Amino acid sequence: MKRLLLFLFVVCSAVFLSAQSGNVIDAYNYTKSGKLDKALASIEPAITHPKTMNEPKTWLYRGNVYLALALTDDEKYMNLVEGPLDSAYNSYQKSISIDKEYIAPSANPPKAELGLYIIGEQYYNKGVEFFNKQEWALAQNYFEKTKRINAIFGAKDSLATYNATLCALQLGDKETASKYLKELVNMDYRNPRIYPMLADLYKESGDTAKMLGTVKIGRTRFPNDLGIIIAETNYYLGTGQIEKAQELLQQAVEQDPENAILHFTIGSNYDKLARDTSINDEDKQKMIAEAEIAYSKAIEIKPDYFDAYYNMGALFFNAGVEKFEEASNIPPNDFDAYNKAKEEFEGYWSKAMPYLEEAHKLDAKDLNTLIALKALYARLSMPEKLKETNEKINALTK
Repeated sequence: MKRLLLFLFVVCSAVFLSAQSGNVIDAYNYTKSGKLDKALASIEPAITHPKTMNEPKTWLYRGNVYLALALTDDEKYMNLVEGPLDSAYNSYQKSISIDKEYIAPSANPPKAELGLYIIGEQYYNKGVEFFNKQEWALAQNYFEKTKRINAIFGAKDSLATYNATLCALQLGDKETASKYLKELVNMDYRNPRIYPMLADLYKESGDTAKMLGTVKIGRTRFPNDLGIIIAETNYYLGTGQIEKAQELLQQAVEQDPENAILHFTIGSNYDKLARDTSINDEDKQKMIAEAEIAYSKAIEIKPDYFDAYYNMGALFFNAGVEKFEEASNIPPNDFDAYNKAKEEFEGYWSKAMPYLEEAHKLDAKDLNTLIALKALYARLSMPEKLKETNEKINALTK
């Protein structure tokens, strides 16, 4: 009797083990025929049974099931599981860990590494999808997954790295952005934008030596790129080497003298420096004058250049505000000094007015321009224009 029971146990065990192996085959067949719900139901028991859980085939087929679920356009299966790409990724990794060389010639894909390659492409597409929706954290996550998969094949995915960098910058994660930008520089990624981006991060951290070193590498690789020239110019302007900065800007202008955007960019840089509270008044006036020249040239080349008109107006408005604040510190009985200061700040505001008014003509719905004009008319005691501007602002903000 005992021998009979033992025999029955062995037979039942063999049948059960055979069933588990059969589940793996069934999963393959159901996947091939597009019956993904049945493929999923077949493969899941096999990954926990001792007979099949350590077989590379089991995990390859499971990866294929989840990859098919991720790629399907059949609504019946599209929401069958959550995160099918991640499950496929983990399954292929498991198959590789058991036997990296395992191949199932009739399967699709026949090898786990090929499955990972396909997943890498899908992760990248997901990253682009979330990037376009400005969902930066999700986009960065998928681009980073793409990077990791390509690293398995010994490839450095520069495009995924660049996109992950842009996401990190949007999220304010400067440490990650800096790390990725260094990787891109080391890869010699053929996009000149990475050099000014990394240089700016070094500048913010106070490491001017690395800032300049980054710019120099960029200038070697892209000697005529405007963005890199501007980054180098900013270094020299920031360190008080005005003549060197002007020399570089002149080189840029000589390369493309009719480029309105170039002149506008030059004006913006001088404009930014003019707002630096650490420079003396003489240098500040030089910066304002240089900005005015550059903005004027941009307007001359492109008469409908809204940004140039707006920036020129803002340049003079801000300069006037600064002089006004200085005047508030003049002793009440020093009438001559105050009248002189008043002439200066009102002079700046009067210069700002036609540029801001022209900017408003070019874009009547720009709220920032109207707000600037409102402040200007109030300061220059122009009640009729102030009333008209208030009405326009109210109409836009209803």
